[in-house]
Amino acid sequence: MPRAILHTIKAHRTFLVTMHVNPDPDALGSALAVTLFLRALGKKVRLINDGPCPAWLKFVPQVRYYETYDDKIKFVPDVAIVLDCGDKERTGKPARLMGPGVKVINIDHHVTNTAFGDQNLVKLDSSSTSEIVYGLLKASGQPLTRDMAELLYLGILTDTGSFGFDCTSAQTHTVIAELMKFDLSVSGLYRQVYETMPEKDLKAFLRLMNTLTLHLDNRVACLRISLRQAAVFSDGLDVKDKVFGFLRAVKGLDVVMIITEQEKRKTRLNFRSRGTVDVAQLASGFNGGGHKNASGGFLDKPLAQAKTQVLAAIARII
Repeated sequence: MPRAILHTIKAHRTFLVTMHVNPDPDALGSALAVTLFLRALGKKVRLINDGPCPAWLKFVPQVRYYETYDDKIKFVPDVAIVLDCGDKERTGKPARLMGPGVKVINIDHHVTNTAFGDQNLVKLDSSSTSEIVYGLLKASGQPLTRDMAELLYLGILTDTGSFGFDCTSAQTHTVIAELMKFDLSVSGLYRQVYETMPEKDLKAFLRLMNTLTLHLDNRVACLRISLRQAAVFSDGLDVKDKVFGFLRAVKGLDVVMIITEQEKRKTRLNFRSRGTVDVAQLASGFNGGGHKNASGGFLDKPLAQAKTQVLAAIARII
């Protein structure tokens, strides 16, 4: 499949690169790496996403190529390369640019992927989309640059939980070894991702964590984040990632869920699990998907009702 995709890339001139809404380092890193690769081949390429780049990720190399979708954009690509999305709808508004005649290449590693592309490079045994993109770029014969290496390293670092998740394989470490040949500052990158919380955010984080509730014999932790609570944090802070990182250290938790108010009657759901609890299956019942141990979804309900409904679904699973 990489060879077929590389043939498609060689045969076309104009490309759209996009990823899921509110990208994480894996989505953004893989998308920017693909953008740099296409530019090196002399292709016309635009990276367009639904919503602005998260402030906390604006340190990544070549983020200047990130464009926020606007209805005024009149861009008709030959090919759309969609990264880190289980289905086409996860791209949001940029899907409008994938009209008839636009060939779609789907590159992803989620178990809930619907194989929506004309060409699908979906590897469920890969740690991350960044790891898959590394293999694609390696197969192209085009030299990697230091910026590409840093972007892919960040994607793999975060999607493996700093190499602590089960998705981390021997192949993952082999790829990382190749990327580190570019003399990356691994401690510096780690600090940029995990160690940049300002004092005021620390205090707000501690107040938020005091609202955490435990359920189902303390096997499930739930944190609700209202619009008002979210507004007190700096734009550059990924609060949910900090919560999940903190709660990974708590013994006995099978599932952690964060429910975040998006609008008055729309709630974002994020799940993490350990062991045998499949939260991808859970999320599929809430307009979402993801991995067995990390997934997300949405409910068109206010926070309190969403919490009750999701807890009931978790109880049926565990």
